[in-house]
Formats: sequence, structure tokens, C-alpha cells
Amino acid sequence: MKTHHSTYRGTLALGLLAFTLSPFQPRLLAATQPDGEKINRLLKRFDLNQNGQLDPAEQVAAEKARQEAFQRLHGKYDTDGNGQLSETEKNARRADLQAKRQEILKKFDKDGDGRLNREEKAQAMAARKTGSKSNADKKEGA
Repeated sequence: MKTHHSTYRGTLALGLLAFTLSPFQPRLLAATQPDGEKINRLLKRFDLNQNGQLDPAEQVAAEKARQEAFQRLHGKYDTDGNGQLSETEKNARRADLQAKRQEILKKFDKDGDGRLNREEKAQAMAARKTGSKSNADKKEGA
């Protein structure tokens, strides 16, 4: 059986077209976990009486933990204090994160190519870990 080049090109073109039209959307890491895994993690952490559900007191504890995590991660950007980031607050956070990225790049990009290679990333992570330890020591008063 003889295959024609035009048939092969047509099939390839259709495949590429189908790929480009597919509803692929990048998802956040947290969104990639199935709901069952999230529920199991919540139950494991907050279901103190281990009855398989979150009772009202356990729900309060879970919500408090969520709010504390939000404050740790985003609290300084939540200028109106409503527990959510508005577009303006998100833009301020993005600008701050971009400035931090540029600072890290400037400090650790030894070859000057505008990105961190494997060795440069390792150095940046090591510096971050030692910085975290020294910050923890300062907080403890050691």
C-alpha cells in the first residue's frame, strides 16, 4: 500500500488544528488536586474527634487556619482588610513579586543570561534556606 504525501500532510494539519483548538487551560497547582484529596487533608488536620466530618467547632478552626495562612501569604497586600485581594491589591502583589524576582536574578545570575540555570537555582535555594534559619534564630532570640 502506497501512502501519499498529501494525505500525510493533511492528517498532520488536522491533528495540529485539533490540538490548537482543544480547550487546554493551565491550572493552578491547588486546582489539580482532586476534591477527595483536599477533603482528606482537611479531615486529617481538623477532624479532631475523627467522625469523618467537620463539626461546627472544627469548621471554625479550619476557617481560622485559612485566614491565618491568607494573612501570612497576602496580608500586607490586603489594604482594605476584607480577606480578599482586589485587582489593585493583586497588581501591587505582582509588582512586589516581580521586584523580588529581579533582585534574585541580579544576585544569582552569574552568567548574565537573564535566567537561573540549575547551579544558580541551587545557590539561590541554599541562600534562602540559610536566610530562613537565621531569621528563625533572630525571632527566637538566639
